[in-house]
Amino acid sequence: IILIGETRTAETAEISINAALTWHLVFTTLHTNSAIEAIARMISIGVKPYMLAPALSLVCAQRLVRKIDPATMTRREATYSEAQEIKEVLRKIKEIDPSLELIFDGTVPVAVPTEANNFTGYKGRMSLTEVFEITDDIKKLIVDGKTDIDIYAKVRENGYLTLQEDGILKVLQGLTTLDELRRVL
Repeated sequence: IILIGETRTAETAEISINAALTWHLVFTTLHTNSAIEAIARMISIGVKPYMLAPALSLVCAQRLVRKIDPATMTRREATYSEAQEIKEVLRKIKEIDPSLELIFDGTVPVAVPTEANNFTGYKGRMSLTEVFEITDDIKKLIVDGKTDIDIYAKVRENGYLTLQEDGILKVLQGLTTLDELRRVL
């Protein structure tokens, strides 16, 4: 198992790819705005698509958001634009999995600042994530030089959620706020 702090250069990328191709489990970080963009970023660094495809097994993007203090959390009516945004995200999620029961009651959580939560309304952090497995179909798209849009369409078939979609689900669960989601994304 090899942990590489960050892949920023062609040399580091080459070391990572060669290690992965020789059956080492390699973990590395890469600065992108989404998990999908990691493929294009590695190629822009200089990794050949035919080397990248077999070396990847999973790509994950994450952002940390503050968690609402459950002891002081309250709810308020969503504004019209907030409700429209939430409904649109839920519609997209429902396209991925029509069996999901996604309920939006028209309210959103609010973090209430108190002395107990250092006057922020939040306690702790949690991760927003987007994850996709590199299947044989995805490997073929990478080798064929397909765009992020093509790869995105394929991973959506397998249930891929974006950071925003994961964040909206966590807002609806009362775990974080829309303000915190906007701050981070």
